[in-house]
Amino acid sequence: MKIPVFLWLLAASFAAWAEPNVAGRIEASDGDARIYDAAKAMRPAAVGELVREGDSVVTGADGEVHLAMEDEGQIAIRPNTRMRIAKYRAEGGSGDSSVIALVQGALRSVTGWIGKYNPKGYTVRTPTATIGVRGTDHETRVIPEGSSEGEAGTYDKVNQGATVLSTAQGRTEIRPNQAGFVALSGKARPRVLAAVPTFFAPARFDRRFENLHERVRERLDVRRNERIESFKERRRQLGERAAQQHGERLRAQEANRAGPREQWQERQRERREKREAGRLDNLRGESGGRRFDERSPGDGRRFEPGKRGGADERGVLRDGGGRGGEHRPGAAAPGGGGAGGGGGGGGGGGPGGGRGR
Repeated sequence: MKIPVFLWLLAASFAAWAEPNVAGRIEASDGDARIYDAAKAMRPAAVGELVREGDSVVTGADGEVHLAMEDEGQIAIRPNTRMRIAKYRAEGGSGDSSVIALVQGALRSVTGWIGKYNPKGYTVRTPTATIGVRGTDHETRVIPEGSSEGEAGTYDKVNQGATVLSTAQGRTEIRPNQAGFVALSGKARPRVLAAVPTFFAPARFDRRFENLHERVRERLDVRRNERIESFKERRRQLGERAAQQHGERLRAQEANRAGPREQWQERQRERREKREAGRLDNLRGESGGRRFDERSPGDGRRFEPGKRGGADERGVLRDGGGRGGEHRPGAAAPGGGGAGGGGGGGGGGGPGGGRGR
């Protein structure tokens, strides 16, 4: 099945626009903090810097970063952390998603409209577990093997809302003021800890989270609707641009079709001129090799090229203009004399014709 050119152009327009989605913006940054894009190119995690889908944020021992996400959510990235925004889309629709890969270290997240309207689209992935949310303010930490902080594995603490800690061996729901844990062992089941570990202590940017959950919830609907309208307008503009490009393409095709037609007509004209020139050359060649035996207008003599006037071996006169014809000695002149003969008028037979002067 052929796809209309218009749809190809529309898809091309969306493809040109579809660079990695913006996931958020850095609102605060302190200490050693860097951003790596999908091609591993590094840039400083400066305030105001955009963070896109596929980017990784890495902090050193004294580094911390606070991100304002596109769905009005907030993420605080703790020291000694490596996290990657594996997938992100915040257009206000059912396809919105936020997938954060926490390789090591810790983060705190207050979910935005993705967590509220499409909770299945929000996950935090760690080396040992997947964390889903239900309208949540939660903190996740990954402790590596050999760390003095505690047993190696994934920890998740809930401040508000709820999370679900899942592995291949099962799942556990974590409620406010609880912490769940999955050991680094691949066969461990998630479980709720008897007490919240002490390493879940407030960090330098946590004052930003005071009452943040409520403030985010208050403006979610307005901001989400604004985003929906914004993307509708952008799609409309892209559609108009694609239609314009389609029209330009059709006009260019018409111009290209007219060009070859004119070129064909020019080639046909050149061929006709070439055939005519060849025909004339052939006629000239035939004329040059032909002997002419023609009588000049008003002249009764025979013309042979290369011979001058006089008599041939038979005594035929060849120089006389105005004689009535050939005359042999001893022969009787034709009756009536030659027209315009030797000065004679009409009449008088016999040799020499009349005596007329």
